[in-house]
Amino acid sequence: MSLSRPAERPKRILIFGGTGDANRIAEDLMHEFGRDVRLQLSLAGRTSAPSLPDGVPVRIGGFGGPEGIITHLKNEQIDLVIDATHPYATEISHNIAKACHAVAMPCIQYHRPAWEQTEDDNWIMVKSIEEAAKILPDVGNRALIASGAKNLHAFEGLEKTWLLVRTVDAPRDPFDLEFGEWLFARGPFSVESETELLERNEIDVIVSKNSGGDATFAKIEAARNLGIPVIMIERPGGEPVIQAPSRSEIIDTVRETLKKV
Repeated sequence: MSLSRPAERPKRILIFGGTGDANRIAEDLMHEFGRDVRLQLSLAGRTSAPSLPDGVPVRIGGFGGPEGIITHLKNEQIDLVIDATHPYATEISHNIAKACHAVAMPCIQYHRPAWEQTEDDNWIMVKSIEEAAKILPDVGNRALIASGAKNLHAFEGLEKTWLLVRTVDAPRDPFDLEFGEWLFARGPFSVESETELLERNEIDVIVSKNSGGDATFAKIEAARNLGIPVIMIERPGGEPVIQAPSRSEIIDTVRETLKKV
């Protein structure tokens, strides 16, 4: 009498999230691999009431650097890591890559494609938010600051440019905005609503990160239609891990990677 082989345990995948892409990747993996994988989603907890995928355990909060990530990988017996954090979340992406290299853990970084400038766009490229703040008074008088909630203190003390500073939630460490207003709103936004916002506030320049994706692209399209310049903060480079620029490539890479672990 032959004995049946014991079922192999599901492969455990830890997804670092913070974007809608992470949720969609989790849903893709569940659809593609079903019970062959067990997912966990990790969020930094920087936004209130985050959108979460159904049926995926969620961990909220930081790890305390690479060492904390390593401890979690070992304790949870993780087989594969997917970094689907924001393209500008360089600190956490660096910590993820460092931790995975330290324990020889396969890691895939989802690097969604950046927006591409057209001949109808007027982009002024800068390398940092500090550089954007430095040149802002020479570009416009009324600015929409739509670069996220980090490092906003770079705009403190500007007296020549009125600022409409838009973030998802109220910043934990807001700067003294003497000449302007705070606006708390969560995308996705439509071109129509962004156009109305820009016109109503007489915005003549936008500061943005080249985040890619659809959720916040409407402001770029509205700026293009209205002839408004965009001070565009360039993308940081990816980490030295497996790179995947699309969700379909994530699936293919996961399939090949799990054959080896």
